Amino acid sequence: MTNLSPDFCFKVKAARRAAKISQGELAAEVGCKQSAISMFESGDGTKLNDDVVEKLSKKFGVAIPSADAPQAMPGRIETRPLAGEHTGFCPNASCPSNRRYEVEGRLFVRPDRAVADPVGGRFCAMCGEVLERRCPNCGAAVHDGAVCSHCGEPYVLV
Repeated sequence: MTNLSPDFCFKVKAARRAAKISQGELAAEVGCKQSAISMFESGDGTKLNDDVVEKLSKKFGVAIPSADAPQAMPGRIETRPLAGEHTGFCPNASCPSNRRYEVEGRLFVRPDRAVADPVGGRFCAMCGEVLERRCPNCGAAVHDGAVCSHCGEPYVLV
């Protein structure tokens, strides 16, 4: 289990976000460092030991792929670079860099990339969370707004 597919890593990340658990809280619960969770969620399936991976699998109900199963790389949507694409957005819904608004009774969060990432860094300037640079659902390049124009999912879960 030492080299898990990025697809498995992304499923764990989506499950953590859906459960509204921070990377730091999850790391403390499963017995590893927040930075290891961050690298794992970025698709590096070598960053966690087998015990931690099993804890994550049980906690979120994400099946660990068998060693002999083919592991396809998830499809990435490539788009034309946008102005400011080098800047990231904060995935933390309660971060002051994100603005909440409502449309037809549905709550959205609009990331302000200029506030969260004024210098093109790795961490949010407001809360310290690891910044996202692509849609967490489909991998498309992000644009200004709250919802991905490729998959229709919000960038930040509320």
